[in-house]
Amino acid sequence: MKKIIVTIASFCMLQQMNAQDTKIIAHRGAWKEFNLPENSIAALQKAIEIKAFGSEFDVRRTLDGKLVVNHDPTHFGDTIELKTYAALNSKKLSNGEDLPLLQDYFKKGTASNHQTLLICEIKAALLSNTTSQLTASETVELAKQLGIEDKIIYISFDFEVLQTIKTLRPNATVLYLENNKTLEQIMAAKFNGINFNYAQFLGNPSIAANAKKLHLMLGSWTVNKDEDFNKLVAQGVEFITTNFPERYLTQLDHKH
Repeated sequence: MKKIIVTIASFCMLQQMNAQDTKIIAHRGAWKEFNLPENSIAALQKAIEIKAFGSEFDVRRTLDGKLVVNHDPTHFGDTIELKTYAALNSKKLSNGEDLPLLQDYFKKGTASNHQTLLICEIKAALLSNTTSQLTASETVELAKQLGIEDKIIYISFDFEVLQTIKTLRPNATVLYLENNKTLEQIMAAKFNGINFNYAQFLGNPSIAANAKKLHLMLGSWTVNKDEDFNKLVAQGVEFITTNFPERYLTQLDHKH
């Protein structure tokens, strides 16, 4: 009986330690809980206001070489890669905002002395790998020009995009989103860690265990159910991206 009690106590202590290590990332900003457009500057500012560890967003490149923040390859039905920024921006976000330019997004997201990091996903281009590489290199250069390199974590489903970022900025923190490489290949590329869909971790808990042995950073997306959240915390996943950042920040406060 004593042995069982010790085991339960140890498990509870482990969960508490894991909860303390867990960091919440607002998926496309804190939009859903506050009825704001995804990837809007307003959603970014709300993520900062609620003190999320990070605010995730997506970067694409327009026909005329403007870097914009948008998840889908289209904006109101127009393919971003095939339209100029002016043409795209004729259609505003639902709150009246412009389609965010990355430069404006970067400036707004680092304007005050807060701790929220920018979790920058470079989207693979639809039509050309060259465009993907330009998006990556120009994003890194813009961050350098603005002096905000240390406030950004880069993520992508495109392995080569992250390789380019690491070549341009070896000290950059990059996490790979796709579970199609071995952990050893990710290590060999000098990436800092992985950021897989939550189902990958739930279906194969050894992923988290093996990654931790290799001292890789661990992230997961997009976690919106309490049951899934608690399982990932128990596995020691560090960075949890969610559409409900305020909810899970509150839950973590209660666990501490």
